[in-house]
Amino acid sequence: MGDPYRERPRYLLCPRCGEMLDRAFDGVSSCLRCEGLWIAPGTLDAAFGNPRWPSGQALWWRNSIHCPECAFEGKETLMAARMSNDVIVDQCAVHGLWLDRGELGRLMGVDADELGALRARLAVIAPDLDQLVARREKWRADVEARRKAAQEYREALEDEHRRRTRITEAERARLAEAERARFAEAERARLAAAPSGVSPSVAPPPAPRRTPRDAAARAAARRDELATQRAQAGAELARLVGQLAVLQDHIHRLESELGGTKQRVYDVEREIDSARARLRTLDDQLATP
Repeated sequence: MGDPYRERPRYLLCPRCGEMLDRAFDGVSSCLRCEGLWIAPGTLDAAFGNPRWPSGQALWWRNSIHCPECAFEGKETLMAARMSNDVIVDQCAVHGLWLDRGELGRLMGVDADELGALRARLAVIAPDLDQLVARREKWRADVEARRKAAQEYREALEDEHRRRTRITEAERARLAEAERARFAEAERARLAAAPSGVSPSVAPPPAPRRTPRDAAARAAARRDELATQRAQAGAELARLVGQLAVLQDHIHRLESELGGTKQRVYDVEREIDSARARLRTLDDQLATP
Protein backbone atom coordinates (compact mmCIF):
# COMPACT_ATOMS: atom_id res chain seq x y z
CA MET A 1 0.00 0.00 0.00
CA GLY A 2 1.17 3.53 -0.74
CA ASP A 3 0.58 6.78 1.08
CA PRO A 4 -3.07 6.76 2.30
CA TYR A 5 -3.22 10.54 1.79
CA ARG A 6 -1.93 10.39 -1.79
CA GLU A 7 -4.34 12.14 -4.16
CA ARG A 8 -5.96 9.70 -6.54
CA PRO A 9 -6.03 10.38 -10.29
CA ARG A 10 -9.16 11.76 -11.91
CA TYR A 11 -8.93 9.38 -14.86
CA LEU A 12 -7.64 5.89 -15.56
CA LEU A 13 -3.95 6.20 -16.37
CA CYS A 14 -1.78 3.84 -18.36
CA PRO A 15 0.28 1.68 -15.97
CA ARG A 16 3.19 1.77 -18.46
CA CYS A 17 3.55 5.40 -19.53
CA GLY A 18 1.10 7.32 -17.33
CA GLU A 19 -1.05 8.64 -20.20
CA MET A 20 -4.81 8.86 -19.82
CA LEU A 21 -6.53 5.74 -21.12
CA ASP A 22 -9.02 6.18 -23.95
CA ARG A 23 -12.24 4.13 -24.04
CA ALA A 24 -12.15 1.91 -27.13
CA PHE A 25 -15.56 0.30 -26.48
CA ASP A 26 -17.51 -1.09 -23.55
CA GLY A 27 -15.10 -2.83 -21.16
CA VAL A 28 -11.93 -2.03 -23.14
CA SER A 29 -9.64 1.01 -22.83
CA SER A 30 -6.42 1.71 -24.73
CA CYS A 31 -3.37 3.90 -24.36
CA LEU A 32 -2.79 6.12 -27.40
CA ARG A 33 0.96 6.34 -26.71
CA CYS A 34 2.10 2.77 -25.99
CA GLU A 35 -1.01 1.10 -27.51
CA GLY A 36 -1.52 -1.11 -24.45
CA LEU A 37 -4.99 -2.39 -23.61
CA TRP A 38 -6.95 -2.51 -20.35
CA ILE A 39 -9.78 -5.11 -20.46
CA ALA A 40 -12.45 -5.51 -17.79
CA PRO A 41 -13.30 -8.96 -16.31
CA GLY A 42 -16.86 -8.79 -17.70
CA THR A 43 -15.51 -8.41 -21.23
CA LEU A 44 -13.11 -11.31 -20.73
CA ASP A 45 -15.95 -13.45 -19.43
CA ALA A 46 -18.23 -12.54 -22.36
CA ALA A 47 -15.53 -13.09 -25.00
CA PHE A 48 -13.66 -16.09 -23.61
CA GLY A 49 -15.95 -17.54 -20.93
CA ASN A 50 -13.50 -16.80 -18.13
CA PRO A 51 -12.96 -13.49 -16.28
CA ARG A 52 -9.42 -14.72 -15.45
CA TRP A 53 -8.49 -15.33 -19.10
CA PRO A 54 -5.82 -16.20 -20.16
CA SER A 55 -4.67 -18.96 -17.83
CA GLY A 56 -0.98 -19.58 -17.32
CA GLN A 57 1.89 -20.06 -14.91
CA ALA A 58 2.25 -17.41 -12.22
CA LEU A 59 5.44 -15.29 -12.40
CA TRP A 60 5.29 -13.55 -9.05
CA TRP A 61 8.88 -12.32 -9.39
CA ARG A 62 7.83 -10.38 -12.54
CA ASN A 63 5.09 -8.36 -10.78
CA SER A 64 6.02 -4.78 -11.71
CA ILE A 65 3.05 -2.59 -12.74
CA HIS A 66 0.10 -1.26 -10.75
CA CYS A 67 -3.60 -1.65 -11.43
CA PRO A 68 -5.08 1.56 -12.94
CA GLU A 69 -8.48 0.91 -11.35
CA CYS A 70 -6.93 0.54 -7.90
CA ALA A 71 -4.96 3.74 -8.52
CA PHE A 72 -8.23 5.50 -9.40
CA GLU A 73 -9.53 4.39 -5.97
CA GLY A 74 -6.43 5.79 -4.25
CA LYS A 75 -4.65 2.45 -3.73
CA GLU A 76 -1.44 0.94 -5.09
CA THR A 77 -1.83 -2.70 -6.08
CA LEU A 78 0.79 -4.64 -8.00
CA MET A 79 -0.84 -6.78 -10.66
CA ALA A 80 0.01 -10.49 -10.87
CA ALA A 81 2.18 -11.48 -13.82
CA ARG A 82 1.48 -14.75 -15.67
CA MET A 83 3.00 -16.53 -18.65
CA SER A 84 0.46 -17.65 -21.27
CA ASN A 85 1.55 -18.88 -24.74
CA ASP A 86 4.93 -17.16 -24.36
CA VAL A 87 3.16 -13.88 -23.50
CA ILE A 88 3.56 -12.25 -20.08
CA VAL A 89 0.28 -10.63 -19.02
CA ASP A 90 -0.52 -8.55 -15.92
CA GLN A 91 -3.85 -8.95 -14.17
CA CYS A 92 -5.61 -7.48 -11.16
CA ALA A 93 -7.68 -10.10 -9.36
CA VAL A 94 -10.56 -7.61 -9.06
CA HIS A 95 -10.50 -5.08 -11.89
CA GLY A 96 -9.07 -6.49 -15.12
CA LEU A 97 -6.21 -7.44 -17.44
CA TRP A 98 -3.40 -5.34 -18.90
CA LEU A 99 -1.87 -6.31 -22.24
CA ASP A 100 1.02 -4.54 -23.95
CA ARG A 101 1.01 -3.73 -27.64
CA GLY A 102 0.33 -6.78 -29.83
CA GLU A 103 -0.14 -9.21 -26.96
CA LEU A 104 -3.91 -9.52 -27.48
CA GLY A 105 -3.35 -10.46 -31.14
CA ARG A 106 -0.75 -13.06 -30.19
CA LEU A 107 -3.09 -14.59 -27.61
CA MET A 108 -6.03 -14.62 -30.04
CA GLY A 109 -3.95 -15.77 -32.99
CA VAL A 110 -4.57 -12.73 -35.21
CA ASP A 111 -1.90 -10.70 -37.02
CA ALA A 112 -3.61 -7.29 -37.25
CA ASP A 113 -6.51 -5.26 -35.83
CA GLU A 114 -6.65 -7.09 -32.53
CA LEU A 115 -9.32 -4.72 -31.19
CA GLY A 116 -11.48 -5.43 -34.24
CA ALA A 117 -11.06 -9.16 -33.71
CA LEU A 118 -12.10 -8.81 -30.06
CA ARG A 119 -15.10 -6.65 -31.00
CA ALA A 120 -16.19 -9.19 -33.64
CA ARG A 121 -15.87 -12.02 -31.13
CA LEU A 122 -18.05 -10.16 -28.65
CA ALA A 123 -20.63 -9.38 -31.35
CA VAL A 124 -20.92 -13.05 -32.26
CA ILE A 125 -21.06 -14.37 -28.70
CA ALA A 126 -23.06 -11.64 -26.97
CA PRO A 127 -26.77 -12.56 -26.78
CA ASP A 128 -29.48 -10.19 -27.99
CA LEU A 129 -32.37 -8.99 -25.81
CA ASP A 130 -34.68 -11.85 -26.76
CA GLN A 131 -32.00 -14.37 -25.84
CA LEU A 132 -31.48 -12.68 -22.47
CA VAL A 133 -35.23 -12.71 -21.80
CA ALA A 134 -35.46 -16.39 -22.77
CA ARG A 135 -32.43 -17.19 -20.60
CA ARG A 136 -33.97 -15.33 -17.69
CA GLU A 137 -37.28 -17.19 -18.06
CA LYS A 138 -35.42 -20.49 -18.28
CA TRP A 139 -33.49 -19.70 -15.11
CA ARG A 140 -36.69 -18.73 -13.32
CA ALA A 141 -38.41 -21.94 -14.38
CA ASP A 142 -35.37 -23.96 -13.30
CA VAL A 143 -35.21 -22.22 -9.92
CA GLU A 144 -38.93 -22.75 -9.37
CA ALA A 145 -38.66 -26.43 -10.32
CA ARG A 146 -35.70 -26.91 -7.96
CA ARG A 147 -37.52 -25.08 -5.17
CA LYS A 148 -40.61 -27.23 -5.66
CA ALA A 149 -38.54 -30.42 -5.77
CA ALA A 150 -36.70 -29.42 -2.58
CA GLN A 151 -40.00 -28.65 -0.84
CA GLU A 152 -41.52 -31.98 -1.89
CA TYR A 153 -38.37 -33.81 -0.81
CA ARG A 154 -38.42 -32.08 2.57
CA GLU A 155 -42.10 -32.94 3.08
CA ALA A 156 -41.38 -36.55 2.14
CA LEU A 157 -38.56 -36.66 4.70
CA GLU A 158 -40.79 -35.23 7.39
CA ASP A 159 -43.53 -37.76 6.58
CA GLU A 160 -41.01 -40.60 6.71
CA HIS A 161 -39.66 -39.33 10.02
CA ARG A 162 -43.18 -39.14 11.48
CA ARG A 163 -43.98 -42.63 10.18
CA ARG A 164 -40.84 -44.14 11.69
CA THR A 165 -41.51 -42.33 14.96
CA ARG A 166 -44.98 -43.87 15.06
CA ILE A 167 -43.49 -47.29 14.34
CA THR A 168 -41.04 -46.86 17.22
CA GLU A 169 -43.81 -45.85 19.62
CA ALA A 170 -45.97 -48.77 18.45
CA GLU A 171 -43.05 -51.15 19.02
CA ARG A 172 -42.57 -49.82 22.54
CA ALA A 173 -46.30 -50.23 23.25
CA ARG A 174 -46.18 -53.78 21.90
CA LEU A 175 -43.25 -54.65 24.17
CA ALA A 176 -45.04 -53.18 27.18
CA GLU A 177 -48.18 -55.16 26.35
CA ALA A 178 -46.14 -58.36 25.98
CA GLU A 179 -44.53 -57.72 29.37
CA ARG A 180 -47.94 -57.24 30.98
CA ALA A 181 -49.25 -60.42 29.35
CA ARG A 182 -46.20 -62.37 30.56
CA PHE A 183 -46.71 -61.09 34.11
CA ALA A 184 -50.43 -61.99 34.01
CA GLU A 185 -49.57 -65.47 32.73
CA ALA A 186 -47.06 -65.97 35.54
CA GLU A 187 -49.63 -64.82 38.09
CA ARG A 188 -52.23 -67.25 36.73
CA ALA A 189 -49.69 -70.08 36.89
CA ARG A 190 -48.92 -69.23 40.50
CA LEU A 191 -52.57 -69.21 41.43
CA ALA A 192 -53.16 -72.49 39.61
CA ALA A 193 -50.32 -74.09 41.60
CA ALA A 194 -51.98 -73.13 44.93
CA PRO A 195 -53.80 -75.93 46.91
CA SER A 196 -57.35 -76.61 45.70
CA GLY A 197 -60.13 -74.97 47.67
CA VAL A 198 -57.85 -72.36 49.24
CA SER A 199 -58.60 -68.74 48.33
CA PRO A 200 -55.54 -66.61 47.62
CA SER A 201 -56.89 -63.90 49.90
CA VAL A 202 -57.39 -66.29 52.86
CA ALA A 203 -54.36 -67.38 54.81
CA PRO A 204 -53.91 -71.18 54.87
CA PRO A 205 -54.19 -73.00 58.21
CA PRO A 206 -51.03 -73.33 60.23
CA ALA A 207 -48.78 -76.10 59.03
CA PRO A 208 -48.34 -79.10 61.30
CA ARG A 209 -45.22 -79.46 63.38
CA ARG A 210 -42.39 -80.83 61.26
CA THR A 211 -39.08 -82.43 62.05
CA PRO A 212 -35.69 -80.87 61.26
CA ARG A 213 -35.31 -83.31 58.37
CA ASP A 214 -38.56 -82.02 56.85
CA ALA A 215 -37.39 -78.42 57.33
CA ALA A 216 -34.10 -79.17 55.51
CA ALA A 217 -35.94 -80.83 52.63
CA ARG A 218 -38.33 -77.90 52.44
CA ALA A 219 -35.43 -75.42 52.42
CA ALA A 220 -33.67 -77.36 49.65
CA ALA A 221 -36.87 -77.44 47.60
CA ARG A 222 -37.26 -73.68 48.14
CA ARG A 223 -33.69 -73.05 47.01
CA ASP A 224 -34.28 -75.15 43.89
CA GLU A 225 -37.46 -73.24 43.16
CA LEU A 226 -35.70 -69.91 43.63
CA ALA A 227 -32.79 -71.05 41.43
CA THR A 228 -35.26 -72.05 38.71
CA GLN A 229 -37.05 -68.72 38.96
CA ARG A 230 -33.72 -66.86 38.86
CA ALA A 231 -32.65 -68.77 35.74
CA GLN A 232 -35.97 -67.93 34.09
CA ALA A 233 -35.65 -64.27 35.09
CA GLY A 234 -32.06 -64.19 33.76
CA ALA A 235 -33.15 -65.70 30.44
CA GLU A 236 -35.99 -63.17 30.16
CA LEU A 237 -33.60 -60.33 30.98
CA ALA A 238 -31.13 -61.52 28.32
CA ARG A 239 -33.97 -61.71 25.78
CA LEU A 240 -35.13 -58.20 26.57
CA VAL A 241 -31.58 -56.81 26.47
CA GLY A 242 -31.04 -58.43 23.06
CA GLN A 243 -34.33 -56.99 21.80
CA LEU A 244 -33.37 -53.57 23.13
CA ALA A 245 -30.01 -53.76 21.33
CA VAL A 246 -31.79 -54.61 18.06
CA LEU A 247 -34.16 -51.66 18.48
CA GLN A 248 -31.30 -49.27 19.31
CA ASP A 249 -29.38 -50.43 16.25
CA HIS A 250 -32.49 -49.84 14.15
CA ILE A 251 -32.85 -46.33 15.59
CA HIS A 252 -29.16 -45.59 14.81
CA ARG A 253 -29.66 -46.68 11.20
CA LEU A 254 -32.74 -44.49 10.89
CA GLU A 255 -30.85 -41.50 12.32
CA SER A 256 -27.96 -42.09 9.91
CA GLU A 257 -30.32 -42.25 6.93
CA LEU A 258 -32.08 -39.10 8.13
CA GLY A 259 -28.73 -37.28 8.42
CA GLY A 260 -27.82 -38.25 4.85
CA THR A 261 -31.16 -37.08 3.47
CA LYS A 262 -30.88 -33.79 5.38
CA GLN A 263 -27.45 -33.24 3.79
CA ARG A 264 -28.99 -33.82 0.36
CA VAL A 265 -31.70 -31.27 1.16
CA TYR A 266 -29.03 -28.74 2.16
CA ASP A 267 -27.15 -29.37 -1.11
CA VAL A 268 -30.31 -28.77 -3.16
CA GLU A 269 -30.98 -25.55 -1.20
CA ARG A 270 -27.45 -24.33 -1.93
CA GLU A 271 -27.99 -25.00 -5.63
CA ILE A 272 -31.26 -23.03 -5.44
CA ASP A 273 -29.44 -20.09 -3.82
CA SER A 274 -26.80 -20.18 -6.57
CA ALA A 275 -29.51 -20.25 -9.24
CA ARG A 276 -31.27 -17.32 -7.61
CA ALA A 277 -28.03 -15.33 -7.56
CA ARG A 278 -27.49 -16.07 -11.25
CA LEU A 279 -31.08 -15.02 -11.98
CA ARG A 280 -30.55 -11.71 -10.18
CA THR A 281 -27.41 -11.13 -12.25
CA LEU A 282 -29.37 -11.70 -15.47
CA ASP A 283 -32.13 -9.35 -14.23
CA ASP A 284 -29.50 -6.66 -13.56
CA GLN A 285 -28.08 -7.16 -17.07
CA LEU A 286 -31.58 -6.83 -18.56
CA ALA A 287 -32.23 -3.68 -16.55
CA THR A 288 -28.99 -2.06 -17.79
CA PRO A 289 -29.75 0.02 -20.92
